Amino acid sequence: MGLTGSTDPDVVMQRRQQLADQLGFDLTRSLMTVQEHAANVVTFHRRQPEGGQCVFDTDALATDVPGQAIVTYHADCFPLLFLDAARGVVAGAHAGWRGSLAGVAIQTVQALHLAYGSEPDELDVLIGPGICGRCYQVGHEVADQFIARYGREARYLHTEGGDVRLDIEGVLRLQLEDEGVAPDRIQSPGWCTREDERWFSHRGGRPGRFLSVVVAP
Repeated sequence: MGLTGSTDPDVVMQRRQQLADQLGFDLTRSLMTVQEHAANVVTFHRRQPEGGQCVFDTDALATDVPGQAIVTYHADCFPLLFLDAARGVVAGAHAGWRGSLAGVAIQTVQALHLAYGSEPDELDVLIGPGICGRCYQVGHEVADQFIARYGREARYLHTEGGDVRLDIEGVLRLQLEDEGVAPDRIQSPGWCTREDERWFSHRGGRPGRFLSVVVAP
């Protein structure tokens, strides 16, 4: 689903259109991230609706424009999908280790509150497929940054034979709960992109991108 590195962009666009047709949203009105592995959030509003576009230098988008879709791209990094059903607000975020360290989940929850009045305890959040804590080996320099910023290392760091494994989903849950999202409103299928060959994966040697999409009601 990703154009980066694609040898046939027309086929990619056909796949995207097929998905849009199956799910029932207008691809031309979709908002798409041009991701930089950070924590910037951009919001769109029904009082000033805009058509589809790519938004540069951001890893999270939000909208309350009915029928507008938010699209993010992944291949080990996690999709984060947010819904405030009462206000008709949705958001989508891309969370790798850099974005998680920068607090993309935190920034998205705060942006939803500031832009739309969404209360954290009224949000439903889906953490999509990504590389699991068993598979994601990182260097000590990465682990030390998480410990310095968030502490509570036992919840998301594991050491095996001197190797350090980072549980990004655990970090995201920690951030969401700290911001006031109810634990029982955070869901995840638990699919690992490296272990499950249905998904593209950098660490698994399956180049390409899958996408996640959430559509404002």
